[in-house]
Amino acid sequence: MNRRERILTALNLEVPDRPPISFDARVDSQIDKVLRHYGAQDKNGLYVQAGIDGFSVWEWNAIMPRYRWELPVLEDGHRPDFWGNSYPTHFGLESCDTIQALKAHRWPRPEDFDYSHAYGQALAIKAQDQVVSAGHLGLGYQMHNMLRGNIKALYDVTDPAYMSVYLDHLLDFTLAWLDHLLTAARGEIEVVRADDDIGTMNRLMVSPETWRRYYKPCWKAAFDLVHRHGAKVWFHSCGYIYPLLDDLVEIGVDVWNPFPSYVLGNDHERLKEWRRGRLALDGGVSHHVLVQGTPQEVIDETRQVLDRFAPDGGLLIGPSQVFTADVSAENIIAFFETCLSYGG
Repeated sequence: MNRRERILTALNLEVPDRPPISFDARVDSQIDKVLRHYGAQDKNGLYVQAGIDGFSVWEWNAIMPRYRWELPVLEDGHRPDFWGNSYPTHFGLESCDTIQALKAHRWPRPEDFDYSHAYGQALAIKAQDQVVSAGHLGLGYQMHNMLRGNIKALYDVTDPAYMSVYLDHLLDFTLAWLDHLLTAARGEIEVVRADDDIGTMNRLMVSPETWRRYYKPCWKAAFDLVHRHGAKVWFHSCGYIYPLLDDLVEIGVDVWNPFPSYVLGNDHERLKEWRRGRLALDGGVSHHVLVQGTPQEVIDETRQVLDRFAPDGGLLIGPSQVFTADVSAENIIAFFETCLSYGG
């Protein structure tokens, strides 16, 4: 299989020739050593030189609308995003403490963005044997936290009238923005990224009932739109979300990232039985082992995840977080080599 075939097979809950390798790296110091090891010039070159698929919804193959206007630099030197966020120091809706303030706020508009590049960029991505992704969507508690700050967000959810106005504005923009992007890409976008880091290591930030009341209907509306355009939903939530997993499958999540076993509720043996035929998984290899373990321990951990989930299909094997600066090049290579040799 080529890269696209392998990734699409896994996304469709089927069994490829081997599970595709999925990873991101936010700090390049160790990745540079990995590139030299394989004789590659860049991350995409890892595929050409070593067959490392490198599925990512972030940087290599992700299409984003382009904001038309120049964003100002704040007094402290931070440059906010189009929401007015410069997390964790500035929150775009921090001053919107009332319904009146929400209604008076200058919310972003779909016409603030340029989508004209989407189709051409998608074709160029496919020409590199990559799966085309887009995003990212924020409609849950994580986005609420980023727009209001954690303390104010927790107060907000006690006020149904406030939440109704807040979510109406957020959802109206997000659905229009997303529809413009997917339409401009003419069906070539295959995966849409969504994020809702709603859990700590052992509990949710808000109750399951609160999440279902406010955020679940918004997510469902967005996921329905993604599916109408023929794309799949890739959903990131790296904390405790065990009580919400059935809800997420119900409303249309196709792939869940990163399912770390060290988070409460993510016992891999239980997940194996629960998700079979229902949900693709992306990630799984313990960040703790990648950071603290020896290369042999990384090999053992990676093979354990592969042996448990790969036979059922629907696995994109990757770290349970991005490769960070404290993951050695030796451990990254051990992970890659274990994945590449699996099933061979």
